[in-house]
Amino acid sequence: MALSESDKQNIQQLLGREATAVELSIFDTMWSEHCSYKSSKPILKTLPTQGPNIMLGVGEDSGIIEFATHNGKKYGIAVSHESHNHPSQVLPVEGAATGVGGVVRDVYCMGADVIGVLDSLHFGIPEDDGYHLVNHIAEQVVKGVSDYGNPLGVPNVGGETIYHESYNENCLVNVAAIGLVREDKIIRSKVPEAAKHTPYVMILLGKTTDATGYGGASFSSTILDADDEQQNLGAVQVHDPFMKRVLVVAIDDMLTYVENAGIEIGFKDLGAGGISCATSELAVAGGFGCELNLNNVPVLDASLDPEIIACSETQERFCVVVPEDHAQAICDIFNVKHDMSALYPGAGAAVIGTVIPEPQYRIKVNGELICDLPVSAITTEVLADRSMGEKIIHRSEDTPPEGINHQEVALHMLSQLNNTQKKYVYCHYDQFVKNNGVVIPGEADACVLAPIDGASDGVAVTIDSNTYGTKDPYVSGAYAVAESIRNVIAVGADPIALTDCLNYGNPEKPDVFYDFSEGVRGIGDAARKLSTHNDVVPIISGNVSFYNESATGQAVVPSPVICCIGRMPNADAAHRMQLSHVGAHLILVGNRYHEYAETQLQSTLVAMGHSVDFSTVPQVRFEEEKAMNQAMLAVNNQQLTQAVHDISQGGVWQAAIEMLAGDRNWPFVGLQLACPETMHDTVFLFSENGGFLCEVLPQDLDACLQVFHDHGVMAQTIGITNDTQTVTIDNQHGPIFQVDVVDALQAFNAKNLATPGTPIYNEKL
Repeated sequence: MALSESDKQNIQQLLGREATAVELSIFDTMWSEHCSYKSSKPILKTLPTQGPNIMLGVGEDSGIIEFATHNGKKYGIAVSHESHNHPSQVLPVEGAATGVGGVVRDVYCMGADVIGVLDSLHFGIPEDDGYHLVNHIAEQVVKGVSDYGNPLGVPNVGGETIYHESYNENCLVNVAAIGLVREDKIIRSKVPEAAKHTPYVMILLGKTTDATGYGGASFSSTILDADDEQQNLGAVQVHDPFMKRVLVVAIDDMLTYVENAGIEIGFKDLGAGGISCATSELAVAGGFGCELNLNNVPVLDASLDPEIIACSETQERFCVVVPEDHAQAICDIFNVKHDMSALYPGAGAAVIGTVIPEPQYRIKVNGELICDLPVSAITTEVLADRSMGEKIIHRSEDTPPEGINHQEVALHMLSQLNNTQKKYVYCHYDQFVKNNGVVIPGEADACVLAPIDGASDGVAVTIDSNTYGTKDPYVSGAYAVAESIRNVIAVGADPIALTDCLNYGNPEKPDVFYDFSEGVRGIGDAARKLSTHNDVVPIISGNVSFYNESATGQAVVPSPVICCIGRMPNADAAHRMQLSHVGAHLILVGNRYHEYAETQLQSTLVAMGHSVDFSTVPQVRFEEEKAMNQAMLAVNNQQLTQAVHDISQGGVWQAAIEMLAGDRNWPFVGLQLACPETMHDTVFLFSENGGFLCEVLPQDLDACLQVFHDHGVMAQTIGITNDTQTVTIDNQHGPIFQVDVVDALQAFNAKNLATPGTPIYNEKL
């Protein structure tokens, strides 16, 4: 158990007696960092969670933001965002797969249909023999994501893959799921008010309970120690997407029954803490208590201890709270109509408890009361007193490196793990199932879906993070928000909501808790200041993952991950990134600054053997960014641009090559770029300050530049597309360098070409 001695003393004082084994197990789960947020909650309360058009905000299994109205019905987008880091490090296939399983359950239990998942994967860099498992973990995590989403029939609609040596002993697997729900069909994660007047029962749905995942919440709330191999393995859940597929269909039938019967229900997935967590949270959220009979829980092994039955995290399970007189009909949907026990022994639906008016949480086995707690005791706001350190942060311009060969640096940068095309990852995922995809991974900065049958409305979604936190944790959070917003705007969508997944080391260390606090402050400031309107972009869901640190003391770089949801009236008008018109102008939007710390320029120069001394990460200048975003949205909406791509990791150079290559590595044009006279060559090519590159046709150039001028935004023509097979970079003194497009794409596809069996569509390669 992860309970501290002070926790045990507090429990004894709270109860006025010794806790039973089951009660201790429940407290161990519910008071863990993973469930209670005891370190992070005071900091998280500073985030902007209120805003326009929120249907359901933070506090439910998924947040829901208003999306569109069609045929007189209002629809929302439900979003859940979680991490599954420790499990993925120990058993990467199972860990990643159950991470996907967890977020889709969070969306389904809101009454929504899952329309897509996204993943943010952070892997190590195997620099020596000591980390020979790094590549294996990366490959198996990708397999786990695909092994779940593909058979479940849910498309993977976006993601990112980041490499850093701090992830060598702790990979990060962050997953988000988005769903579509009609407003009148939203279901709450609580016992309904009607239970005050009508008897309600709790029904366990899905897979038979076993010992898998027992202690998973506390496992995720401690430092990962490889010496505890057997305990670690036992704490990882086991996925079953084929069971989930049938379960989802049965749930849809149940929801139809509930709607036709006109009854209110409460619905929640079983994740961390299993039965004990789901049932207690349903009860307390409605102002009730509950009494469970563990003898009624279908188990795979009759010898399981009560604490395992109560707290195991067996996957593919839900808990639904329904009026008692409808319980049999609902159970029959799962047990008779869909005969789930034919898929897995004992699977299906079973009444395991009743709702009671007293605010108590009771569990019985063989008629014996083995747990009797105030329900508020296990769901209360447990707080941990954390001290905060401080860091010296440099925020002044860096000196550009002298004497570097820009062509060598540019080509070497493209071949680095963080900059190569990620088709070798997303080619394993199904992006077309459900047939809602308008813009799919690889085609643009964000993916675009048209999820409502017969409606043109589009939802854009992206997921983003960075490694700037080693130098400036505040900027790391702010930049993640800024980049995600830019990515949504690049396709022509208006950002309407954010979710966050915050990955840090041990919060008991003052410097780590400082990093976390500053990251949250950066996220909050960016969410408040980067809306394209006069309000905030609200945070409607999220997750905190601490203790991403190994027993050797290596912690991950501060890693806030942001998912942004955007809305557009016409999904078919979405902008992609590939250049396709000969003779089109390339416009640079946004100022460049000499801020190179933790950028791809720095990592590339280090890899090439250069000595660097950069101190300032790319800053987020909120007023500049907001004006730039508003102007970019305006020119996109006026159809003054063709291809659009945001500038971030790798700067203008990286963005330009990605625009040439497109998703299929089949360039339609060549490109000639000219460094503006006012810019240093290095800052022009490699600065990672936020911005955009836009392809604009000659007849639209003046009108496009006028829009940027009217918004007070720096925008200038820096190049033109041509019918050559070269990329030429000039400045006022003459050529900087020229490379063949094939050579650039060869570097850009270094990882794809090194992976046997991965399709490369450019016959030249």
